[in-house]
Amino acid sequence: MSWLIEKVRGRKKPPVVLNRVQATAARPLRNPALAHHLNDEGYVVVTLPRREDTTGRLLSWVFMVPESRPIVLDEIGTMIWGLCDGKHSFADLSVALAERYTITPREAEVSLAEFLRRLGKRGMIAFALPKDVAATLTDEQRKVLGVVEVDPEAEPPQRKKRRRRGAADEEEASDESTDAAQE
Repeated sequence: MSWLIEKVRGRKKPPVVLNRVQATAARPLRNPALAHHLNDEGYVVVTLPRREDTTGRLLSWVFMVPESRPIVLDEIGTMIWGLCDGKHSFADLSVALAERYTITPREAEVSLAEFLRRLGKRGMIAFALPKDVAATLTDEQRKVLGVVEVDPEAEPPQRKKRRRRGAADEEEASDESTDAAQE
């Protein structure tokens, strides 16, 4: 009977552990699919969309979940979000955090690691590794982490801007429908 319980619950895989060199070389990248802006107070507001899988749609129908949810980052979160551009490594971010808020490097690393872990769990950021660091990973680490290799000199991916259907587009659409009706 215990095998059935384990099958239903699913066995948890042991977490993949990176060594210190691998972890500090990781470069956090903002998710380009998420919209973000600064609010009136100067804090970053990231808009997370609702889950679109079957479970998400069902739960949103039952509990009337909105299509998106804004998350407002505080002063420190806004600073870190601005540096998650793929150009700065974890080590760079922790040094900047320690210098700006006069905390020890260890405190900065621990706080930063926890903050980035939370952003990663929500799908707000991902981590890119330079090729030399990615080459040191085992196949299991690559698979579980979903490693993305980047050239340190390469530009980070740009977010695609969605066009809003404005008045000009609506006029074009109405002109096209009028032309079709006249024919």
